[in-house]
Amino acid sequence: MKKVLAIPAAIVVVILVAFATTNAYRVPTVEISFVEERPSTIERAELTVVGLTCRGKSMLCAGQISDVAGVVSLTTYVRTHTAVVEYDPTATDLETIKNALCAPIVQRGQSYRAFSIEE
Repeated sequence: MKKVLAIPAAIVVVILVAFATTNAYRVPTVEISFVEERPSTIERAELTVVGLTCRGKSMLCAGQISDVAGVVSLTTYVRTHTAVVEYDPTATDLETIKNALCAPIVQRGQSYRAFSIEE
């Protein structure tokens, strides 16, 4: 009888440990570099992005800012709805990046906003 209870008890302990330590690890959903050579001056901004819910939305987020001159890289964390953007402050500023990220998307003749920034 003790063996029968030991295995389910061990499984419950493993699950509880997993839930307890889930915030200890921050695994990126997407990591994209937009430049071949990193500029000498880089600033880093961590943004809370409403609408960042999956890998597909992370790629859409990358598409929104990929054409902004001066954006160096993007790392998204879907679990915490955050995007870390590295950029060259001599080529662009954070407001330009935020505006590009929140710009409307047009698909099949319909315009919608996929993302907004939580301040």
